[in-house]
Amino acid sequence: MTPGAAHSIVRNTADVEPDGPTPQQFGAYQAMFDYFNRELFANALPAVILNFSRHSRMRGFFAPERWRGGAGAAHEISLNPDHLSRAPREWASTLVHEMAHLWQRECGSPSRSGYHNKEWGAKMDELGLTPSDTAEPGGRRTGQRMSHYIVDGGPFDVAFARMPREILLPWASGSAAAAPGPTTKNKLKLKYSCPVCRTNVWGKPGLQLVCLADGEVFVTACEAEAGEP
Repeated sequence: MTPGAAHSIVRNTADVEPDGPTPQQFGAYQAMFDYFNRELFANALPAVILNFSRHSRMRGFFAPERWRGGAGAAHEISLNPDHLSRAPREWASTLVHEMAHLWQRECGSPSRSGYHNKEWGAKMDELGLTPSDTAEPGGRRTGQRMSHYIVDGGPFDVAFARMPREILLPWASGSAAAAPGPTTKNKLKLKYSCPVCRTNVWGKPGLQLVCLADGEVFVTACEAEAGEP
């Protein structure tokens, strides 16, 4: 086969299905990011790599400068596709949660190791997403693993209600219902690491560990990135 013939096959294959699931999903994803950037962040956020990742049960995460291209770098925002079966308002709020981390990285002063600090919490309040480690009223407002709850009538709630329905993500993963979970808590072990000396220990979820050498709180691989559990 000649090189020209191979190129012809690639072009013809692309012409068969120009609007398949990949462009549909990522086109809507980018449109949602652009919409919330305009409506909630005054277009202050830079372009990022938008991704999907089944990242240890997290609903989403922000990873700074995760991607390289030429002489530049790009941040990443990922959503867990297994959580897209929730109500669209809920998973859209996860996208904005991660966009708040992006805002802090570009316009504020983020803490190291993905800690959700008071500045991030204040921005979330401004967006109408109240920080809470329980995702309910009364939870802690700062910490390593943080979620949020939506304020009815707040800026996010209003922006989502006005958002064109055609830019909602059209595809949701079906693997969440099929994927078996651990049979007991004791069978699930997590790796905890000191963010300074990189000492590792393994233990059950929810442990609070402090490195005696550095005085730093041990974090899991998920907690090393800013994300929503």
